[in-house]
Amino acid sequence: MAKNMTDRRKNVSRSQVTEVKPQERAQTTGKAAKTSAREERRESATMKSTNKTAARRTSKGSSLFARARNNQIGRFVYDAYYELRYKVTWPTFEEARSMTIMVVIISVILGGLLSLVDFGLYHLFILVIGGK
Repeated sequence: MAKNMTDRRKNVSRSQVTEVKPQERAQTTGKAAKTSAREERRESATMKSTNKTAARRTSKGSSLFARARNNQIGRFVYDAYYELRYKVTWPTFEEARSMTIMVVIISVILGGLLSLVDFGLYHLFILVIGGK
């Protein structure tokens, strides 16, 4: 869809460039009209040839990587790589080490608390059912 939008944008800009305003047409007569018509044809021919050249470059498959980027899976992989490489702010070694130590400490504390709760609930269950 984005490709179609850029094509439309290109088409609009081309038509605006090659379009001659009605006031200018009224002013041009004789040789001037012929030369302006020739210039318009040259511009449109030049634009067509550059578009064909650009289309050949992309359609010929300048690379396998370029073709893979244009499908959904390839685009996703490329965007994921770009985001991880250029947009993510990675922590420094010291920040990563201190955060890892905090995670280990919090895990040990929570593990101890859950062990105490489990031990207490086990003994409460034994008391309720009338065991040993």
